[in-house]
Amino acid sequence: MEVISYNIQFGRGLDGRLDLGRICASVKGADVICLQEVESGWQRSNNIDQAQAISELLPEYYVVYGSSFDVDNSYKTGDGKIVNRRRRHGVLILSRWPILSSRCFNLPKTHYAAKFSMQMCFVAAVIDCDPEPIRIYNLHAGYLRVEERRTQFEHFIDVYQRSPGEQGAWSGKPNIDGDDWSNEGEAPAMPQSAIVCGDFNCAPGSPEYQSIVDTSALSDCWFVRDRPNLNTSTLRHEKTGDIDISGKIDHIFVSADLVDRVQEVAIDHQAEGSDHKPVRCLFK
Repeated sequence: MEVISYNIQFGRGLDGRLDLGRICASVKGADVICLQEVESGWQRSNNIDQAQAISELLPEYYVVYGSSFDVDNSYKTGDGKIVNRRRRHGVLILSRWPILSSRCFNLPKTHYAAKFSMQMCFVAAVIDCDPEPIRIYNLHAGYLRVEERRTQFEHFIDVYQRSPGEQGAWSGKPNIDGDDWSNEGEAPAMPQSAIVCGDFNCAPGSPEYQSIVDTSALSDCWFVRDRPNLNTSTLRHEKTGDIDISGKIDHIFVSADLVDRVQEVAIDHQAEGSDHKPVRCLFK
């Protein structure tokens, strides 16, 4: 199984060109794909629904999209009719296998008067892969402050650790006063095994990165398989100005039972569709 994590910067490369086609070409063929910075209703990306556009470019995948950033993008026509539209920015999971269930969680947000700060989120999905289902998480953390990210990671770890006990999108008795809330289906699985992908906006060795490793029992695939290159950057250039984060900030973590299955990790240095580079992990 091959898993890819990729912050696509809404499809804009360092050449300034917006091109979802080259994004999809660089990830096509992987079994599970976690994309961050997928948006809908933004002028800079021509107001298109990028989640829908990507699913059309990669029709062989099951898709789920999550966005906690949601603001008005509606307008009125000449005759006064309201055209309802939303402006969204979030994360997308694509899978070769059916996505049995998913939940979108808000990450704690901090207000900074002098900086742009937006609501961030992560999506927790259960994928019906062979031979058994697995949890997939796709997370995008804030870029501004260490303290905010530590709070966000604490929230994520809490959700991650309690999920097997509380089960998934629905659980328990399917009937309420004679009404079937299960749609005549079985409750979705909530397995122990998990893969956590995303743009964590922090490098190995940082306090917030270490908080994940120390408190969640998750292991960084790079630490497991290729420690000498643990700090290789996943950015196409070191950022300056408003964003001063650098290094390997895009990570793939795995639960303890999957550590021995990590076969290979790599950064795709050829992909040019974003200011980030895709991270690939191959499982045996």
